[in-house]
Amino acid sequence: MVVNYAFGAVGAAYAGAFTYLYLRCNDRLPLHKYFSNHVLLLAPLNFLFTFFIRGRKSSVFDTGSVPGLKKIKASYPIIRAEAEALLDSGALQRPPSVDEPGYNTFEKGGWRMYPLKWYTDKCGPAAVRACPNTCAVMDSIPAVRSAMFTVLPPGARLGRHHDPVASSLRYHLGLLTPNSDECALTLDGVSHAWRDGEDLLFDQTYLHSAVNRTDAIRVILFCDVEKTQLRSAIRHVAEAVNYALVAKFTGANNGRELSWVSRAYKPIYRVRSYVKEQIKPRSMLAYNIIKYGTILLALALPYVALNSLG
Repeated sequence: MVVNYAFGAVGAAYAGAFTYLYLRCNDRLPLHKYFSNHVLLLAPLNFLFTFFIRGRKSSVFDTGSVPGLKKIKASYPIIRAEAEALLDSGALQRPPSVDEPGYNTFEKGGWRMYPLKWYTDKCGPAAVRACPNTCAVMDSIPAVRSAMFTVLPPGARLGRHHDPVASSLRYHLGLLTPNSDECALTLDGVSHAWRDGEDLLFDQTYLHSAVNRTDAIRVILFCDVEKTQLRSAIRHVAEAVNYALVAKFTGANNGRELSWVSRAYKPIYRVRSYVKEQIKPRSMLAYNIIKYGTILLALALPYVALNSLG
């Protein structure tokens, strides 16, 4: 009986949190897509990080609300110069990642990244050697949690998606862009074209996508930054999640040690890719049985285990 009440309470918390997150958006995926999506899995956590904020709740935030972002924008000429040097050297055209959680799908669409720092106090040694001035700027701003250059080649696109965790905000600064409305981020149904020297601060857990329909490459500075709008107690929770979980979303590229998240993710990604690429085109029925059967099994196992202990 106690187990039933506990599961009922957890279910109600998930349902309420998800309903809030779903209704706050103007642009959404079809409802059934969320039954197998991290938006539902992480709903209670992201409710905390999106509801308990100071000021207006929105997909886009004033860049002045995060200390240090104005300094990044003012440093645009030196950051652009180092990004351009990396582009000319070929460093921004590496092969697709094999173990970066969440990035594998993006890289199929042509997107690439060059990491500077990922939830560390300082940029990595290789990044400092390649772009010392950019790293000096990043390391001088405590609010910057991660930083990288990202590339979207001509014709490339990123499908519509929600990022998993709302414990930080996303910052973009246009460096080498087509300066065209045909190369843009669509966030919660609104298009935001990248332009040289222009920046954008936004909540990456709103539905978003990206496309480059021009014949010119797009290179931007891409950062996760502290969500200073959070109320004090919740901000501490967000920082704990950042360093306990989000910081582990990194692979072994550039000599980094493979994190436990990546180790767990690799076999899951292989199975998921096989099911989507081999089974789904042949039989939607078999695909849905495997997909939703796995979800129901994952939900049923803890319930059965706790009942057996009782």
